[in-house]
Amino acid sequence: MLFTSVSKIESAMPRFGFFAIREFHIAIRDVTHLRDMVSLAQLARSSPESLEQLAAANDLVYIRFERIDGGDTISEIPAYAGIVPQVNDAVKRIDAVLAAGLPLDEKSLKELGIELDQIVARMNDEYYKYGEEVNVDLYAAEKNLNRFNYQIAFALTVLSALALGTAVLLIGRRETISKLEFLAWRDATTELKNRAWMSANRDGLLERARLAGKPLRLFLIDLDHFKSVNDTFGHHIGDLLLKAVAETLQSVERPDEVAAVRLGGDEFAIMAIGHSDDLGHRLREQLNRFADLDGHQVRIGASIGMASFPDHGSDISTLLRNADSALYAAKAEGRSGFVTFSPAILSQIDVQLGEEAAIKQALNADEYFLVWQPQFELATGRMIGAEALVRWRDRASGAVRLPDSFIPTAERSDLILEIDKIVLSKACAQAVQWMSIAAADFICAVNVSGKTLQDDGFFVHLVEVLQETGLPPSRLQLEITEGVFIQSRNALNTLSKIRNLGVSLALDDFGSGYSSFGYLADLDLNQLKIDRSFLNDLEASRKKQDVVGGIIALANSLGLTVMAEGVETEGQLAFLIAEQCHGAQGFFMSEPIDEKLLTNHLIARRGSLKAKARSKLNLSA
Repeated sequence: MLFTSVSKIESAMPRFGFFAIREFHIAIRDVTHLRDMVSLAQLARSSPESLEQLAAANDLVYIRFERIDGGDTISEIPAYAGIVPQVNDAVKRIDAVLAAGLPLDEKSLKELGIELDQIVARMNDEYYKYGEEVNVDLYAAEKNLNRFNYQIAFALTVLSALALGTAVLLIGRRETISKLEFLAWRDATTELKNRAWMSANRDGLLERARLAGKPLRLFLIDLDHFKSVNDTFGHHIGDLLLKAVAETLQSVERPDEVAAVRLGGDEFAIMAIGHSDDLGHRLREQLNRFADLDGHQVRIGASIGMASFPDHGSDISTLLRNADSALYAAKAEGRSGFVTFSPAILSQIDVQLGEEAAIKQALNADEYFLVWQPQFELATGRMIGAEALVRWRDRASGAVRLPDSFIPTAERSDLILEIDKIVLSKACAQAVQWMSIAAADFICAVNVSGKTLQDDGFFVHLVEVLQETGLPPSRLQLEITEGVFIQSRNALNTLSKIRNLGVSLALDDFGSGYSSFGYLADLDLNQLKIDRSFLNDLEASRKKQDVVGGIIALANSLGLTVMAEGVETEGQLAFLIAEQCHGAQGFFMSEPIDEKLLTNHLIARRGSLKAKARSKLNLSA
């Protein structure tokens, strides 16, 4: 009878892949643990304890993949067929590193860490896709398998014993077999319920909500800038951050009502029966704060999207899709927000995705070009620099689009990284062309977004551009906004490296955002740029005159130059001169002009032009 039952079970399992889900979930956990042990080993290469922990983690992965390699479950997820050999190769290479003894080889550990990161990411992707595919079959087969519960339990016990015995025979003295008994439904790092648990239980929660006549709210949570935390402080602090988030989510859990799940990486979910939208607002407040993690003050930030049954869908797949759309909208609004799904979100996303596609096409077609806003020294009237401003020429229509029409969309995605790189490359190449005709202190200014400064690749790109073009770093100025100071420690580290290169820094739009005198004192800035909003109605507003005068005095006391933006009247210019403002730019002196016209003006003014400070310099005429 037992073997007849087992035969029936065996024929049923491939339909919904339960064995595959459980086996590969545990495999992901083991490989993730190995990756973390490699990261820790890099920090303590001479520690015997580090060697022992890495060996134990490597043994565990060896057992796990010897167990599934070549078995039936590997065929359940075809993409894993290519992953298993990669993992086995990594295990062998780690064995070689361990065999070489202390200190552990730094280069090999770094390469293995990067490789294991990629493997874990790929495993998670395939695991998620497969989990979605088999979920319906899991639910449909549940009733058919109930009669075999005791036989299944007994069969799994026998099979587990056989598998463990086989592992012992394969590796002899390896003592980490007990780690194979990790709970299948829990995330190893945070101890929250995992994706496998959610796949197996989410339909049950929905059915309970339906029978009770209550709503089921699905919250999808994505941490903001988690990669920056890992890159800046290391994976150890990243794991502590995940645990801090998990504690917050566990605090709202209620048996049979509210479940907290780690979906993978920096993604989490909350499923709540009968709770109001207020839960989302409370989570946003609790997750957007600073935390002390092993002596480091790290900002926890999260974006949250929510969809509820029955208002936003009658099945889990629809709820997941709509909650994900709401999460996308929350990120598009600037992150750290909470958005409830509505049909209007779908049209907004369509517009956003269409705009992103157009920006990508423009990048590929090289449709972006630069115009230049001249900058003048007010004491002498000399042109002392020019700010590069990006424009987009649509080749199909011939229309020229201004930054306000596409930069916000680019900043809500990673496309701003590519735009900033193109602008920097084009600006530096042009600046080199002007070196022979411009004064020695003529500087080209380029705007850089906060997101770009958080990207490790930007500093490398900057160095490469300066080397390739031959532009002296002293001829380049990067303009940053105040928001970068609260976004990422990684961005601040990048700014420090940029200053060490000899590139100057200007704080753009000063006074419009997160002004902090502390940053002015601590950072090695060169210039403050007064936001144009302070110049509007400057001549009639005593308060604005006091503010602008105070900013100029503050900058002068700190040894910083001041550049006023948006000068459009003679009265504004006269006030700035009287307050001893260093420089100004704006339509009153010159509209943005192309490189050819600016080149002509530089040639005309070479070596002799001394304009009076109050004279109107209309270069666009």
